[in-house]
Amino acid sequence: MLLRWKLGVVVGGGSGAGHEVCLRLARSGCGVLVIDPDAAAAEATAEEVRRSRVSGWSLQADPAGEPGDDQLVTGRARDLGGADLMVTVGLTAPAALDLGRGLAEAPVLVPGPRDLDPSRTASAVLTILRAAEPGAVVVL
Repeated sequence: MLLRWKLGVVVGGGSGAGHEVCLRLARSGCGVLVIDPDAAAAEATAEEVRRSRVSGWSLQADPAGEPGDDQLVTGRARDLGGADLMVTVGLTAPAALDLGRGLAEAPVLVPGPRDLDPSRTASAVLTILRAAEPGAVVVL
């Protein structure tokens, strides 16, 4: 899929591999909704995303641990016009797929690399997303 002009939702985007994925998506022209339990980390990542001249938003939420936060994430994504792709860090595959169902009509679960450093992981994720159809949910 062409990433330019898409909206990517990155759960766990405030640090580590999620942060790197956010920055790589932004450099590819993709707007990014950064989801993280740490509001300051999410906003710092969103600020870095905006430096790439694309839209970046932050949202403090923990879909893995807080009841109702998945609805908060899907509601915010809908407010922004709907998500085209999602990358999750720290969610189980079933939880990621459930969240993906709230974001896309027919989400497709794609396992991502887990044993690489954050920069190499982000590079691999973008390769996966470019080959995927809209609605892809990459689980790290």
